[in-house]
Amino acid sequence: MKTIRGVCWLLVLGLLALPAVASTVAMQFNGLPTGDNYWGVASYPYNISVNGQPNEWMMCISYYEHIENGETWQANVFSVGSLDPVADRVYYELAFLFEKAVADHGADSNVNAATWYLFEGAPNLTPEAQALVSLAQSQTFTQGEYADVLVYKAIPGTENGNLGTAQDFLYAAPEPGTLMLLGTGSLGLAGFLRRKLC
Repeated sequence: MKTIRGVCWLLVLGLLALPAVASTVAMQFNGLPTGDNYWGVASYPYNISVNGQPNEWMMCISYYEHIENGETWQANVFSVGSLDPVADRVYYELAFLFEKAVADHGADSNVNAATWYLFEGAPNLTPEAQALVSLAQSQTFTQGEYADVLVYKAIPGTENGNLGTAQDFLYAAPEPGTLMLLGTGSLGLAGFLRRKLC
């Protein structure tokens, strides 16, 4: 019985270790794992730690804001799927492109450039990046779509660096189906251990 209780606690601790969707989180920039860039400007992925957890690959959506290695700041977190797809359409367009970047592990920096352009109107785009902007703008979105894509919106004045307000980021949280598989797998393991040990 102690083993089953131990497995359950490990499951709970594992779920708590996932990046939480809270109103405010602490963030830290820990470098560029692949060195991908768009005409010399660092592009997806960025290594970002949330609340001291292990680094996650995130996409910067702010072209005019900057951060330096080791910089910390606070951010408000919300799901794209929680937003109105009409009033906040740009976030759905960003999420659409972000999923493309996640799928190719950031190999095509035009994707990140297209998100910057949609969000802040810069930089100048290659024909490939412009085509991605047009593709995102041609999509139809429904509320609740991209519920797994989180926006980390930097809170001005919370940064410890000298470059001004930090950048805003996108991150793909584990989908509910993934969490359900983790949960059912853990329950199966607990049942196996119970039969084995009892």
